[in-house]
Amino acid sequence: MLISNCNTYGLANSLKLLSNDFSLDCFDVFELMKNLETYKETMPGYDRVIINPAIQFVEYDFSLLKNVSRIPGIDFDAYHPDLCYLFADGQRIYGPTAGYHSMLVFAAFEAGYSVEKTQRLFRREIFEQCGFLSRWESERDRLMNTFSFFNLDISAPFRAWSRGESFMYGLGHPKARPIHDVARVFLESIGMETNKSDLIPHDTLIDGICLPVYPEIAETFGFRGSRMFKVLGEYRLMSLEQFTQKSFEVYSQWAPGEVAAEYFFADRYNRVKDVIAEVDQ
Repeated sequence: MLISNCNTYGLANSLKLLSNDFSLDCFDVFELMKNLETYKETMPGYDRVIINPAIQFVEYDFSLLKNVSRIPGIDFDAYHPDLCYLFADGQRIYGPTAGYHSMLVFAAFEAGYSVEKTQRLFRREIFEQCGFLSRWESERDRLMNTFSFFNLDISAPFRAWSRGESFMYGLGHPKARPIHDVARVFLESIGMETNKSDLIPHDTLIDGICLPVYPEIAETFGFRGSRMFKVLGEYRLMSLEQFTQKSFEVYSQWAPGEVAAEYFFADRYNRVKDVIAEVDQ
């Protein structure tokens, strides 16, 4: 049995493509929370339960199971360093790209910028001052260490992912190839021989939000970037101007000071605010 996050079905499909030696049931953490009592009864019957360590917040002691393995998610923000999560009244806020928000757009809104003026912040000079162009090494090391903690070595696949286009759609949402490679690394780590095939399953996350790598950031990695945002559940793109306008409409529903960056992003967001304050001086 596999229980994970948004990557659940892509990971499950990859595991099944890579080996014919097991059958696999899967569901995501949202299904687990909805039917926890039922799964408490059924999980002990599986030979192996594979979980994403991030789901251990649910009210269940996974150590009670006889054979638990852990596969962490691929979280990597060097392609999307402007993005963050926002909350108000203890709840995450959702905007035109679901839970993803732009630090620059939110900081500009707080500073009283217009939509038009906000667009002018999206340039290399500002990105450099905000630290957006210097996150690769720290993010790479953090990702490697996360997988290494669970005895999974992704150093070779990571080098391949790093060549060419971005391997992420957004924070925590990798493309199909990295998910498939992680599945192979996991199976090999538990001593299973994998099928000799380069087939990867269809990309289950492309139906969701797909965030652009801004051109000034993309060029540092050797590919062409974009300022177009893919919306949820549709093959339709939204411009930066549209994204900014819709974001402003969401933020305007709250009183000043009620919306804040989640704690993990707070220091970086404060740096962005400081940069914007200096621009106006």
